Amino acid sequence: MRKRILVTTLIVVLLGMLVYSVVSAGILHRTLLDEAEVALAAVAAMYDGGGADDEAAAALSKDTGGMTVTFLDETGKVTGDSAGTETGEDLSSLEEVGEALAGGSGSAPREDADGVYRLWYCERTADGALIRIAMPVLTSGDVMLRTLPYLGWFMLLAVVFSLIFTYFATAWILRPVEELAEKSRTSAHISTKYPELDSITDILNRKNDELYEQVDIIKREQARVHSAQESKNEFISNITHEMNTPLTSIKGFADLLEAGSLDEEGTKKAVSVIKAQSDRLSGLIACIINYNELSDDELPSYECDVTAVARETAESLRPAVEALGVTLEVDADEGVTVSSRQERLTEIFGNLIRNAARYNKSGGSVTVRVRGGRTPFAEVEDTGIGIAEENLDKIFSRFFTVDKSHSGKNGGFGLGLAVVRKLCDRAGWKLTVRSKLGEGTCFRIEF
Repeated sequence: MRKRILVTTLIVVLLGMLVYSVVSAGILHRTLLDEAEVALAAVAAMYDGGGADDEAAAALSKDTGGMTVTFLDETGKVTGDSAGTETGEDLSSLEEVGEALAGGSGSAPREDADGVYRLWYCERTADGALIRIAMPVLTSGDVMLRTLPYLGWFMLLAVVFSLIFTYFATAWILRPVEELAEKSRTSAHISTKYPELDSITDILNRKNDELYEQVDIIKREQARVHSAQESKNEFISNITHEMNTPLTSIKGFADLLEAGSLDEEGTKKAVSVIKAQSDRLSGLIACIINYNELSDDELPSYECDVTAVARETAESLRPAVEALGVTLEVDADEGVTVSSRQERLTEIFGNLIRNAARYNKSGGSVTVRVRGGRTPFAEVEDTGIGIAEENLDKIFSRFFTVDKSHSGKNGGFGLGLAVVRKLCDRAGWKLTVRSKLGEGTCFRIEF
């Protein structure tokens, strides 16, 4: 930045001095011509009209220090000349002569045949004849050449001055910008008292906002990755536990059967345990497959009767719920419909009701509500063990169980709520939960 300011300053200064020199040389040249014309007019005034031949011209030239003197008649023809112009030659076509014939006097600078640049002045005398006088003058180029040494010194001084000026001026000029840059590294929002820097301030503030947004995105992504890692660890822990327990039972009873050490009743019990634990393993695998298949479900939706699905699901699960010592009630408005698929709604109600029964208390209750109106919703509320506040954000994670003692009980593997959340997210429904530890939980879906 400082280098750019220095180069720009030098270019401006040097161009300015060059233009100034050219203009000054032109003005000086014009001034010299004006002064020479005044001098020639004074010389012409010295002529007393005593003669107008070559001898008189030579005498006047001598008296004026060698100026060229020409006498002409009233038509512009030469009658005498100190430089040897032939008598009778018509000079009326020359600029200064033509101006004198027309207006009484005239002047014109030009380079003559001998290569000398002169100012010619012509004036009408008292008797009507003309007198023409010339003296050498400097051309504009000559004036420029004579000023070049001075111009060179001035340019050198300008370079030195520009270096010194730029060194101090750039630090002063750039200080507000450097202060803004420093503020932008330590503050989320910056301001300036210099209106010229408002645009830079706006850009820095926008960049800061974008940077903080990116940082937030990265933090959220890190949190998501951390959550996914925890979910993965939880999955490994749960799946290992859930599979290890039945496999241990199956292997143990299989070894007993192989050894032939069991009586008839023991054999029947061993076969029963092996079958039950095999069913448990099959159920776990089925739950995992079902959860993964939800991502590939692209079947179209249609109008579904939520009330009918809620009642059908509740009735199909009532025996299993009541077997746990829990009552099940359905309180639903008639004709509540949403755009979905029956199997998806059945999956949602089934998981919520099973969860509500599984984590309930003996003698507790589960209530299924469906309401219509401008914002239809469904709720599944229980009077069970409840959920601690710190676990409310985790309950929808795969394989997460609030009460480890209930993990896998009656077929529960911690995937039910994850399935419900996934189906609600795909449909664009709002899923919320409120719970109080020891008093119960209520899941609400706003369609």
